[in-house]
Amino acid sequence: MNKVKPDGRDTYSGTFDLTRDVQDKSSVLGVLDSTLRGIGQIFLINNPITGLLLVIAVATNSIWAALLVLAGSAVSVLTAKLLGYDESVVRLGFYSFNGALFGVLGAVFLIGPWVLASALLSLLAASVSVPIMKITIEVLVVKFEVPALSLTFGVLGVLMLLLLPATLYGGANMALLQPVERYAKAPDPQLREDVAGGEVGILEGMFNATFRGIGQVVLMDSALVGILIVVAIAAATRIGAVLVTVGSFLGAISGLAIGADGYEIFHGLWGYNAAVVGVGLFGIVLEVGWKSFIATVVACLSSGLLYGALSQLLAPWGVIPLSLPLVMIIIGTTFALKDSRVQVLSIPEYSNAEKRMRIRKSMKGSV
Repeated sequence: MNKVKPDGRDTYSGTFDLTRDVQDKSSVLGVLDSTLRGIGQIFLINNPITGLLLVIAVATNSIWAALLVLAGSAVSVLTAKLLGYDESVVRLGFYSFNGALFGVLGAVFLIGPWVLASALLSLLAASVSVPIMKITIEVLVVKFEVPALSLTFGVLGVLMLLLLPATLYGGANMALLQPVERYAKAPDPQLREDVAGGEVGILEGMFNATFRGIGQVVLMDSALVGILIVVAIAAATRIGAVLVTVGSFLGAISGLAIGADGYEIFHGLWGYNAAVVGVGLFGIVLEVGWKSFIATVVACLSSGLLYGALSQLLAPWGVIPLSLPLVMIIIGTTFALKDSRVQVLSIPEYSNAEKRMRIRKSMKGSV
C-alpha cells in the first residue's frame, strides 16, 4: 500500500485533517464541515478551508450567490443524511458540490437577487441532485472506477436552463438566456471587454481570460474572484493553485489558436473547464510526473476545444455547456490512460500533488 509517514502537513493544509472527526463532537459542526468540503470539491479538493475561501471569493462579486452556494451545499448534505447515505462519503463532500453549483446557477440564471422563489428552486435542484449523484457514483465510481465529478450538475443544469425559459413560473433571467444564431457572422478573435468594442492588448487580455476563466467555474465573471479562488486552492495545494491557473490559460490559448470570439475568451468562457481539468488531473487523478503533466496539458487544451464545440451545439437555445466539457475530458482521460505508461490513481488514493510527491519519495527511500 502507498503510505507515507504523517508529518502534520495535512492537519492545516491538504485535506485539513484537523476537522476530520469533528462530527463526533458536534453534529452541527459535522454538517458545516461537510458543507465546506463539498464546496472545495468543485475543484476536486477535500478541504473545508478551501471551501470557506471559495465562498468568500464568490461574495466579493455577489453576496446573494455566495449565500446560495453555501445553502445549496448544506441542503445537499442534509438530504444525503436524511436518505441515510454512507456517512464517510457525505463527509468527503461528494454529495454536496453539485448542490453548491446549483446554488450559484440559480443566483446567476434566475431572476434575482433576493428573490425567494429563485432561492427555493435552486435549493430544490440541489436536493434532487443528491439521489442522482448516488446513481452516478454507483455507476462511474463503483462499476467503472472513474470519478463522478459534476456530471449531475452538467446534465441537470443544462436541462434546467432549457426548461425554465419555456415556463411561466420558471423565473429564468432571459437577459442571459438569449438564443444565438450559429454562423450568423464570422467571429472576431480580437480580445475585448465588450461585444462591440473595448479591444485590449494581449497581456491584459490573457490576464483577464485566465483569471476570469477560474472565476467562471463558479459562474462569476470576475478576475478578482479568480485570483481569490487561486488563493483558496493554495490553502490546500500550492501545486494545484499553479495548475488551475495554467489550465485556464491553456483553455484560452486553445480558443485563440483557432480564432474563436475574443469577447468570449476575454471573459473566461474558454478557460473555466480547463481550469478544473488542470487542478483535477495532475496529482489527483494522475500520479505526479512529467508524463502526467504532458497528459494534463493536452487535456486542458482539449477541454477548451470541446467547450467551443458544445457551446455551438447549445447556442440556438441560449445555453452554455456548464461543466460537461471538463467531465467528458477528465473521465475520457482516465479511461484512455488506464493500463498505459501514465499511472492513473485509484479513487481511494486521490489527495493532492504534494502528498503524492511525498508518497513517491517515501517509496523510493524504502527500496
